[in-house]
Amino acid sequence: MLLVLITVLLACKEDKPQPEFAIGDFSFSSEYITLGEPFTITYKGTDSISDGLFYHLMNAREYPQDLVFSENTATVTIPDSISAVVFAPKVNEKYAHNDHKGFMFDVKDAEGNSASEAEAAKQLFTFNSGEEVGVDSDNDAIFAAIDNAIKQDKSLEDKWMGTHLFMARQIDKETTDKVKAHYVADLESKTDLSEDDYDRLTNVYYATRENAKADSLMKIATDKFPDSEMADRMVTRSFFDAKTFEEKEAIFKANKDKLMASQNANFILESLAMYHHREGNTEAFDSYLSMIESKSRVAALYNSIAWPKAEKGEDVEAAMALSKKSLELMKAEQEELADKPEYYSTNQYKTSLEYGYSMYADTYALLAFKNGDVKEAITYQEQALEKGANAEMYGRYVEFLMSDEQYETIVAKAPEMIVDGNSTSQMKAFLKEAYQKTNPEGDAETMIAELEEKAKQKGLEELKKTLLDEEAPNFTMTNLDGEQVTLSDMEGKTVILDFWATWCGPCIASFPAMQDVVTKYKDDDTVEFFFVDTFESGDKRLDEVQSFITKNEYDFNVLIDPVKEGGTQHIVAQDYKVSGIPTKFIIGPNGNIKFKSVGYNGSPEKTVNEIDAMIELINTMK
Repeated sequence: MLLVLITVLLACKEDKPQPEFAIGDFSFSSEYITLGEPFTITYKGTDSISDGLFYHLMNAREYPQDLVFSENTATVTIPDSISAVVFAPKVNEKYAHNDHKGFMFDVKDAEGNSASEAEAAKQLFTFNSGEEVGVDSDNDAIFAAIDNAIKQDKSLEDKWMGTHLFMARQIDKETTDKVKAHYVADLESKTDLSEDDYDRLTNVYYATRENAKADSLMKIATDKFPDSEMADRMVTRSFFDAKTFEEKEAIFKANKDKLMASQNANFILESLAMYHHREGNTEAFDSYLSMIESKSRVAALYNSIAWPKAEKGEDVEAAMALSKKSLELMKAEQEELADKPEYYSTNQYKTSLEYGYSMYADTYALLAFKNGDVKEAITYQEQALEKGANAEMYGRYVEFLMSDEQYETIVAKAPEMIVDGNSTSQMKAFLKEAYQKTNPEGDAETMIAELEEKAKQKGLEELKKTLLDEEAPNFTMTNLDGEQVTLSDMEGKTVILDFWATWCGPCIASFPAMQDVVTKYKDDDTVEFFFVDTFESGDKRLDEVQSFITKNEYDFNVLIDPVKEGGTQHIVAQDYKVSGIPTKFIIGPNGNIKFKSVGYNGSPEKTVNEIDAMIELINTMK
């Protein structure tokens, strides 16, 4: 009887479901995830839920997975070795973020124990991917979580050391020195270092940017342990340090197996292939490309060769052959998905391949057009417009149609492009001409003006959806003339901050448009533009920035984002949570951030129109 009672009680205990755990409009199976057991997330709100992402966190790394909903519920099962999970579902096509705190869960084993690195992994996620999914990060909290985890569990040191040191550098020099001492104190005094000792010391010194000291130790370790991983890394280093490609190729041929096994293998092969392409050695070019297993990387390299030739109209037939190969490779990879990197979920990778194919189709279409095959150009440009097209790509499509005298098609399709904000001045000129040919009695000027007004109103409505009202962090920075600029002194004005760097290609590409905007508002004393140079350092920084602005004759008020004393973080970029550039903030007269824009859309006209619209909206709210 007692045995029966115990059996019944155990069965009741096992069958009893864990209480649901609610966060906002979402309900979860429980407050934590158990390894190997199904875990559900259910949306109970009234808006539209769509598939999103969830991230496996392990060993200071994260692995995105597709989160798939069916009837508002998604179920996942987490495999062994995962320490924590972050969910990023989409509501109304935007990531839900739980008031910027995220949906983060520890993963527990069968005994109910969390991994010792769980909190550190969740905090680190906010630094690496938080901005992408709307989750705030705090460097002090991230460092504290990592530091505490390592103090509690020494076995984490090997896998977390680099990240531990990196986050320490985001704090200050004192913190960095303490963490560095933790890793090297017992080693610097040793007279006979082991292979592992050398490896740790060099990694610490590289992480703390003591490169000369690290290089010296690497040389000693390589001589002492010629068959070590450090010796292999030294070979890779020698390849990149080589002054000429002849030297690089000699190093590659002498150390092929080691270099092919390195993390830099694809880059090494690509650089050698490109060298031989420039030298006209097709056989060597093809030989190095054949060693690259990733189809998408080879496709990208083909396109990087073909696109400049398409722009210039040079070697068109040869470039077309390479461009066609890039499309064939991308199609094959879209079917096989053989080269998916760990930093993409499957759907993310598929989307990336679609964008890549569109970009390469744009290249091929332009080459076909310059080769005189207009219909081929139109066919491929239509494929180019299927994913991620910008105004320039739409503009080329209309140009090709115009060349083929497809006036009715232009009149049917171009107006929608203009209203959607994907127009260029040339496209409007083509539409006007096509309209006049198909409607000789029509008023083309009025038609264009009406489309532009519709585009403006649609743009304003879209902008309203992105309107913010967040307090802008105050700052004082110095411009290139040595004058101090303080944000709080700008009260009552609309302030546009453009974060950029001299090495940033998209930043530089956007500057002609930004110059147009600056010129347009130069006599408006209610609007101020500041171009914040960030993510750059070094003794020559000021000279290089000044030289760039002077050379390009930009009329910009450039501010220098200072680096935190003893650290590596740029203070204002950190305060504004800038993780990529170009990033623009439009601050209203009340001192609050009203808009944030990341990246460059590729269209000067669209850039000018968007900033105009932002300023107009802010003025209507005064």
